[in-house]
Amino acid sequence: MPKITKVLPLEDKKIFVKYSDGLEGEISLKKLLKRKEYESLKNKDITDSLRIDEETGDVILFEEIKLCKVAMHEILRLKKQMENIGIFLGDE
Repeated sequence: MPKITKVLPLEDKKIFVKYSDGLEGEISLKKLLKRKEYESLKNKDITDSLRIDEETGDVILFEEIKLCKVAMHEILRLKKQMENIGIFLGDE
């Protein structure tokens, strides 16, 4: 499994993720932060709370949310495939 080499906060509750295999792209966190258990976090700035976990390589957000590196890689891979054939997905 490729490792996450960079994760950056973006505007509008999105993050930029780059992997060691060159795959990169944006992932929206809007739906995740609308979930009832994360309601208290939806108005917080993700800038200072975003990091790569040294042990697992997953992305940690607010020390409460763990974003799976495998799932995000698959999301980005599928988004790229769909873009390549002319299908564009909304982020929400």
